[in-house]
Amino acid sequence: MKTLLARIVIATALIAISLCADEIVLSASAQHAQSPGPAQVRSEFDNDAMMVLRIRMAPHEKTGMHELTPRLVIWLTDAHLRDTKPDGTVTDYRRTAGATEWVPAQRHAGENLSDTPIEFLAVLPKSSVQAGEHHGPH
Repeated sequence: MKTLLARIVIATALIAISLCADEIVLSASAQHAQSPGPAQVRSEFDNDAMMVLRIRMAPHEKTGMHELTPRLVIWLTDAHLRDTKPDGTVTDYRRTAGATEWVPAQRHAGENLSDTPIEFLAVLPKSSVQAGEHHGPH
């Protein structure tokens, strides 16, 4: 009887945790919709472990200051970008199509410095999304 009761308690707790996690992900998605990031962000893949966003920035498009969760970025096009931190530090950089990089959690603003659109995939581990962090664009 004790074993059955313990299993019921554990199952109930897991269901409650799952429901809370879904609510946090939905809340994070709602925050994303109001993000000052690029207008062209769409979900490519979403499961229990990760969310993959396809992000496209128009030529010379700028993003406002926003929070990023940690993520793997896969560049689909060549990119020439400007990154601005809250303290005013500015860094210009280039990436080539096919390059990958880990981007830690940070606050920044961005700008596409090229005359062509840039596109990349942002692979967000679900642990970041479930922690309630904002998952705006790179």
